[in-house]
This record gives sequence, structure tokens and C-alpha cells, in this order.
Amino acid sequence: MNFTRIKSVVILCGLLLTAPLSAWAEGTSDGASKYIPTIHGNIRAKYEYSTADDESRFAVRNARVKIGGYALPMVDYLVQVDFCAYGKISIMDAYVRLSPVKNLKILMGQERVPFSVDASRDLHEYYFTDLSFGAKYLGNLRSVGIKAGYTIPKTDIYVEGGIFNSSGLGDHTIWNTEMTYSIKANWKSNFGLMPQICFMSRQPTGGVRYNQTDVSLSWHNSHWFVEGEYLYCNYTNDTHAPVHAFNFFADYGFNIKSKLCQRLSFRGRYDGTTAVSTGVKDASGMLIDNYAKRQRLTAGVKTSYIHSKASLDLLLNYQHYFYPESVEGTINPAENSRIVAMVVLHF
Repeated sequence: MNFTRIKSVVILCGLLLTAPLSAWAEGTSDGASKYIPTIHGNIRAKYEYSTADDESRFAVRNARVKIGGYALPMVDYLVQVDFCAYGKISIMDAYVRLSPVKNLKILMGQERVPFSVDASRDLHEYYFTDLSFGAKYLGNLRSVGIKAGYTIPKTDIYVEGGIFNSSGLGDHTIWNTEMTYSIKANWKSNFGLMPQICFMSRQPTGGVRYNQTDVSLSWHNSHWFVEGEYLYCNYTNDTHAPVHAFNFFADYGFNIKSKLCQRLSFRGRYDGTTAVSTGVKDASGMLIDNYAKRQRLTAGVKTSYIHSKASLDLLLNYQHYFYPESVEGTINPAENSRIVAMVVLHF
């Protein structure tokens, strides 16, 4: 019998039982408008031209809609569905969030696992047309579970962590022999600096456990945004080498007076990763390279038309990939050098 897991379950059940009672006992003096659901969304459509293979395609990368709001004085909810993720429908988020005391929030349901600064951004906050390699292949995880976030009083230090299923995003019925654990902490300073550190341990169904550590440092002012992130992943068996992933980018933006564009930004990125395994063994019991070693240089420009809480962004990126000679002939156009033009509507 695993007494450590039993203890964790008891603590989580206690949080769930006491938090709603505190919220409901508080009562409400809020107006009825607080309980009107809000609707937001992101639509991202793009055109890509592969300079390596002379092929092209149009695609709707995302068509996400969020519906959320308060149901009780200290209880709110969020449901987010992507109606066209490369032509497929997927439920991204579906959770209830409790705020039993000031600075504390407890979420239960399907949600983003706390990890990576680049992977945690909403779609309209992406600085490029896609995520960095480390965030895309290792850090961008949603699962079903429970997490809590707490802002330390009189500071800007935020800590959140949780326990989640190890099974896939759309599968809520599998009983887990192992769980995913994650925690992250960051500090938003008054002078534009934000350091962050994260840890995640996961074991996919039928796979081996691997542990990930992520550190990042961001800085911004009225014109510049600069960020660096490093991710280290270690597999608990010795059949696959550890993964090292990095992402460095800079953005320079300024406001302009135009009916079609209020802000113009220029940005550049250098990111890369060593070979990545998803932790699932092949028929011989070994881990394989699901994603080959690669590096990339990206140059881009973005224009933004902003009206109230809605925005329309036009992004143009050129991405140049670098692969080892041993895998160059096996790479498909979607993972090779290309030009990407994307329109992003946020409302």
C-alpha cells in the first residue's frame, strides 16, 4: 500500500471540502453583473511556405472559445474549447476555481499543468507563430487534476503547483498507477524583471518517468521585451540521454498613429533542443527519439490593430532550421525552414 499517495489524497480532499464551505459562508454583496458569463476567443489562421521543400499550405491553427465567470461569490469556472486545432475539435480547459481566502486559488478539473513561461502564454500572447521547441515538446501540457496558486502577501511572488493524471488530455477514465506532479514560482518586480523556476515529474501511460526543470528570466519596458529560458529533462532509465532545450528572444515594439495599426514590433529568436523522447517505450523496450535534435533562427514582424479589449495581429516569420546531417533527409516540411504568415484575432 502506497501511504504517501494516500496521504496526498487525504490532504486534497480536505482542501476541497473546506474551501467551498468558506466561500459559501462568506455571502455576497456583489451586483448581479458579476455572474454574467463572459466569452472570449482566439482565431489563428496561417499560410506556410516551405523553403526547404517548395511546398505550401493554408491552415486554421486554432479557433478557441472561452466561457467563464462566477457561479458563487468565491467560485468561478472556465470552459475552453478549440473548435479547429488543425481541423480537429478538442476540449482544452474545463475547471472550477475556488478562492477561499485572499491570495489563494484552488482549481480542479482539466487545466494547464504549471510549467514553462513560454508554454503558459495564451494564444494571442505568442511572440512568434509557434512555441519554442522546449515549450512545445516538453512544457505544453494539459491534464486533469487539482492545483493551487498562492500570492505571498506584501510581495509579488506567486507559487502554484498540483497533481494530475498521467493519461492523455482527452482520456479521463484510465486509472493511473502513477501521477504527474508540478510546481512553479515566479516574481514580478516593479522594474520589469521576472525570474521563474519550475519542476515537473511525469510518467505517461506505458512509459517511464522523466523529471523536468525549467528556469527563465524575462525583462520588459515600454519598448523592449527580452527573455531567456532553459529546460533540462532527465529520464529515470538510462536508455535515453537527458534533454537540453533553450529559447532566447528579443522584441522591440513602438506605437504608431494609423487607422490600421496601433503598434509595430520587430523580433528575433534563437531556440533549440537535443533529441526528445515522449517517454513511451517501443516494442523492444527502448525509448526512441520522437523529435530529432534541432536548432532554429527566427526573424519576424508583427502589426497590431487594437480596439477596446479586441485585437487583430498580423505576424510574418521566417524560420531557418538546423539539423544534424544524419536526420536531414527524414524531416517533413512542417518541421523545416519556412515562411509563415498568420492572422490572429483575439476578442
